[in-house]
Amino acid sequence: MKKITLLISGLLIIGSGIFAQKHLNRSSSTISNPNGNRCSTTEAMKMLRDKNPAAFDERKIKKELELQNWIANNYDAQAKKAIITIPVVVQIWANTSTVPDSKVTEQIQRLNDDFGRTNSDAGNTPGVFSAVDCEIQFCLATVDPGGSPTTGIVRKTAGGSPVNLTVDLWNTSKYLNLYVYSIGGGILGFAYLSSQAPNNAVHIDKDNFGNGSGPYNLGRTATHEVGHFLNLEHIWGDATCGNDFVSDTPPAEQNNYGCKSHPWRLGTCPGNTTGEMYMNYMDYVNDNCMNAFTAGQKTRMIAAINNHRAGLLTSNAANCSALPVDAIFSANVTTINAGQTVTFTDASTSSNTINSWTWDFDVAGLGGVSPGTMGSQGPHVVTYNNPGLYTISLLVGDGSGTDTETKTGYIVVNPVGTVNCDSTAADWDWVSESFGPANWAPDCNGTATSGYIMGANCYDDFQWSSKVSFSASGKELTDVMYIFVQSTGTGVTNLRVWDADGAGQDLNGTNVSTAPGTILSSTTTISGAYSANLNQLISVPISPAVALTGDFYIGHDHPTNPSAGDTLALGTAVGTSGNTIWANEGGAIGWRDVEYWGSGAGGVSPFTPLNYKGTVVAVICDIASGEKEILGDLSHISIYPNPSLGTINIALTEKVNTTISVYNMLGEEVYIMTKNTQLFTVDMNKQPNGVYFVKIKSGDNITTKKIILSK
Repeated sequence: MKKITLLISGLLIIGSGIFAQKHLNRSSSTISNPNGNRCSTTEAMKMLRDKNPAAFDERKIKKELELQNWIANNYDAQAKKAIITIPVVVQIWANTSTVPDSKVTEQIQRLNDDFGRTNSDAGNTPGVFSAVDCEIQFCLATVDPGGSPTTGIVRKTAGGSPVNLTVDLWNTSKYLNLYVYSIGGGILGFAYLSSQAPNNAVHIDKDNFGNGSGPYNLGRTATHEVGHFLNLEHIWGDATCGNDFVSDTPPAEQNNYGCKSHPWRLGTCPGNTTGEMYMNYMDYVNDNCMNAFTAGQKTRMIAAINNHRAGLLTSNAANCSALPVDAIFSANVTTINAGQTVTFTDASTSSNTINSWTWDFDVAGLGGVSPGTMGSQGPHVVTYNNPGLYTISLLVGDGSGTDTETKTGYIVVNPVGTVNCDSTAADWDWVSESFGPANWAPDCNGTATSGYIMGANCYDDFQWSSKVSFSASGKELTDVMYIFVQSTGTGVTNLRVWDADGAGQDLNGTNVSTAPGTILSSTTTISGAYSANLNQLISVPISPAVALTGDFYIGHDHPTNPSAGDTLALGTAVGTSGNTIWANEGGAIGWRDVEYWGSGAGGVSPFTPLNYKGTVVAVICDIASGEKEILGDLSHISIYPNPSLGTINIALTEKVNTTISVYNMLGEEVYIMTKNTQLFTVDMNKQPNGVYFVKIKSGDNITTKKIILSK
């Protein structure tokens, strides 16, 4: 007889969230300038490091090794290279009179002159230093992250500052964000090195942006800070005779202010045989006394772009040139039954204003379509009365050109009554939800834990399932969700759904015919596949969907004698109304209700049953309406996967009429849908990568969550 004690680690509270790097929210109130430096990048990086010094230092070493390895294996310093042009968005929190558009033009020209070595004072660099053209240029963006035309200049609340970088940032893999505002504290500017914080902007004080007055009057604060953005250190390495990781900038004792005369501090630091390169853009001298980047700094910046900001290599082609007219449209659904409707939405783009739309909702002339054509932008609601495969086209024009998008066989219209509950997930999806693991006590072999309930153990319990009570009609199963707490080894495991028509024993050891029986669905996976993503919600589609007629079970099985340490174990939680877990114990017993193995196992008095449930959730669909709901309790709204590869799933706490709206960083609504369902699927494949906000409105309750799109 098994006499088992379950050791349950504390049940974790379900929580949702996204994985994202933390940023300083309001720089002017958090970044200090204790020494009156013209640049506060050192302070900004220190604040970032203070959050987790060990992780920061480990990442810095790792990223530096990657950078040096790329340089050693990929970079030819002698070869002429294609110029890298970086799209720039200048976001201004100052009055137009303080920072007019002309200042922006001046600043972009200054960056191009300094990085291209076309600056008028290039001849002031002493010949002993390797001053070079960095083959990096900058342009004001002509297309925003949503694909709309832009001047590259965005004006925010005058006199304010960037409070939330997540909202304000344009995609940093495609744009250089220049934030211009009154920073305060005597700070001229700051940035974050790309190796440690790639998703950040360059911050410039409004009085030192473009040409101005005083010692920092030529826009070279931005030149300096963009150098940091491209992973350059200060030439003194932020330490006495420190290391800036560049071989051709001579060792420098410390920063320099004002203007110096060459040679300066000759031999002050070991290895300095030329004097300090105070005129380097990565020092602190006056604007009219700095004039050069070196060949080594160029190499480091090119390497940083290729390793940390690779999207900038090609971003200019799409974001620095005029946008031709491009016809784009989408439909809210693509598979319906005859008599149902489809909503078509125009998403066309152009550098000019689009002023004509010609829709054809039945290109092949199958008939039964109302309306068949439209001559306005829409959105348009179209009814399809006949079964068939419909081709749709949209012709748009902007006065200077036209473009047509045609989608062949885009709308599938099935006969009336056809089941349309498609699976919501195309791949494994993750969201942060945790339950506790459950371990058997060490009385099986006397020396070590005996394995996991809901996973491999020394009792050869090779199949596990959790019962789902169900009695409705006209429903089918489209998705199941699992939460695994252990995943080790390489053995084959089957994720399964069973009908409740099998033989087994209940908690009293009585034979029953309501144990897991007929296999309704099976998906093969590998133990160990989720070791990096444990305690995460996993969604797997049931395709084709399974019609439900009563109770069923969700679980998995593994080899009867798995290799040592090979397991895939579901999480467990305390049951609210009795045990739901069943184990297949093999032999004459087969499936058995695990409640049997409480204290006083087998009905011996006193008996305390085990009341636990497995962490499984079923998603069902109403066959007639196509509306979905989740069986079981979700304590919060879940949005997954996050980051998303193109599809966003939104699981609600209840089935209710809900409106889902998705907004980009500019506040533009890119998706809206209202349905009486518990599980939405949002197609974001047409949207550019970046940060989006999902607004969920149910009745008077509104919830907003952030999602990252990374295709």
